Amino acid sequence: MQPSPQVTAQPLRLLHLSDPHLYDQAEGRLLGMRTRHSFEAVLERALASAPADALLITGDLAHDEATGGYRLLRDRLEQTRLPCYCVAGNHDHWPLAREILGHFAPPSGSIVALGNWRLALLDSSLPGEVRGHIEPAQLSALGAWLENNRAPTLVCLHHHPVAVGSAWIDSLGVDNGETLVTLCADHPQVRAILFGHVHQAFAQHIGRLELLAAPATSVQFLNQSRGFAVDTRPPGYRELLLHGDGHIETRVIRLGDYPEHPDLEASGY
Repeated sequence: MQPSPQVTAQPLRLLHLSDPHLYDQAEGRLLGMRTRHSFEAVLERALASAPADALLITGDLAHDEATGGYRLLRDRLEQTRLPCYCVAGNHDHWPLAREILGHFAPPSGSIVALGNWRLALLDSSLPGEVRGHIEPAQLSALGAWLENNRAPTLVCLHHHPVAVGSAWIDSLGVDNGETLVTLCADHPQVRAILFGHVHQAFAQHIGRLELLAAPATSVQFLNQSRGFAVDTRPPGYRELLLHGDGHIETRVIRLGDYPEHPDLEASGY
């Protein structure tokens, strides 16, 4: 008798969104784009394309640190009926965000389970600063946890820990990002570092470690740009398929027919 073929478990599908920049007012615009409209369009597309297991949003949830954007986000996340995890960005008022979002905004340094995978949620924001920094206590706690846990892990934060090739935004990343990357590279169960802030898709390997940015659900920044520049690409998100053996498949999906466009003459925001 021939042995039965082995059944391969379906991978977990994680939706990675970033930089919604939601406003208190429904029609609030960032560089000419209505961020509530673009966020809702991206979320709808992401949820419609295939069943998902969880949603991650890596910061700049609100642009104006007001209640309206966080309340809208909470309502939309509740409607997904999925596990949803948000981390702090430099535009966020994190105490207010945590008060409104509740369990959708776990404490900084939380380790959450997604099947046999783990998500380590870091806070790279600094009050009143655009650049990022990870407090030594967070790095120490993450290192101690990694010493005793071997589940495949994704480390998630807002700011980019490596240069993405745009000089102006690279000056505003995590100022101790090299320490984080070294820590993750020294622990093979860390499969990837996920981040936002750069408003563009990005992917890089450092050894077996992947560094992955999601495009913004709002305005896109031009990649490989020396100074501030807006891109014409539409909003989007990153999809990650997390396999039981620890490997990742990932792709970036954009709204190809999105009708609104940013102000290409903008020199900053």
